[in-house]
Amino acid sequence: MLARMDGGQAGYWRDRLAMAGELMEAFQTGQALECTPVIRELLRRFAGDSKWDVRKVVANGLALIEDDVFDELAPRLLCDSNAYVKRAAEQGYSRRRQRLRDVHKKESADKRVARRLSRLRRDYGDDAAREVFSLSESRFCQLAGSIAHDLRSVLTHLRPAAKGLAGGWDNGTDHAILERKAARVVEGLAFMERCVTDMERYTESLPVERHPEDLAEVVTAACEMARRNIEDLGFDSHMVVLRQEVPDGLWLRISRYLMILALSNLVKNAYESFMKPQKYLRRGEVTVFAEADGDTVRIMVRDDGMGMAAEDLSELLAFMPRRRNKAKRKSTGFGVPIARRYVEAHHGTLTFESKEDVGTTAIVTLPRTPPSGEDAQ
Repeated sequence: MLARMDGGQAGYWRDRLAMAGELMEAFQTGQALECTPVIRELLRRFAGDSKWDVRKVVANGLALIEDDVFDELAPRLLCDSNAYVKRAAEQGYSRRRQRLRDVHKKESADKRVARRLSRLRRDYGDDAAREVFSLSESRFCQLAGSIAHDLRSVLTHLRPAAKGLAGGWDNGTDHAILERKAARVVEGLAFMERCVTDMERYTESLPVERHPEDLAEVVTAACEMARRNIEDLGFDSHMVVLRQEVPDGLWLRISRYLMILALSNLVKNAYESFMKPQKYLRRGEVTVFAEADGDTVRIMVRDDGMGMAAEDLSELLAFMPRRRNKAKRKSTGFGVPIARRYVEAHHGTLTFESKEDVGTTAIVTLPRTPPSGEDAQ
């Protein structure tokens, strides 16, 4: 690229635009891992190009560039005379800050794990620490293996569909066939995106800031979210009657967002109990009700769906994301584990009762007041 530019072979701005795009794509895909002197010079030239379209390509990729080169190019692009370039640089700068925050959070999490292992060794000895580490590693392997299996199964279908789609336009393949292949690719990518979103929710740290909330409103929002989610998967939610029986005036100090997500996952799971292999919902009923009992509140999500055998219920209570089954092909398996994490972040518990061909009840138990000694936020 540099030789072409020095040799006058990139006088047309579209040639420079293509080269800039190719260079930034190399950073995006990991083909360019460091800024060599040649790459550094190319970035300087593209960032100072007379055509704003070329400068914008570098601005879009600011988050990918090494620190010392970033420090050199960012001030120039953030003050660019072209509004599009400036906006792209601002967005790239924001993405970079977010990436640095994510790295810092990961490093902090690693340090917390190291401190907890040190405390375990100190309080219970090396054998206990090794056993805990082994158990954690085993659970990680289960999680990674489950996700890898699901993603592999999606990729197995995506690859031939994508290849057929790419080559179909040239060999005159029937449009209906191409549309089916395209739909398969879109569906597979949507599932992979849901997996990534659920993995992020499952692994994120949970500092819980709590405020007084009307439980009836929270349940209504959770049910509406579950209904939208199930319809986004292509199912008719009206096949299942959804009832809410939450008394007025029942207030809890909770994180509204986390509790809505937790309950919506449980309601969506109840919807999924009516899924048939033919990709539709059979008729059924889901009831969400709550009751106060002294210092606790119980929220129950009950369905009369397929239910679970004792073995499946035992596996569910391990609260590990599970591989998809034929009846829940569009489920990532993270719904219940995420709900458990969010409920336990409120010092609550999540349990299940189920009987095959009868139905399932998810029971969320929450304290009405913060635990002793904890500051109410």
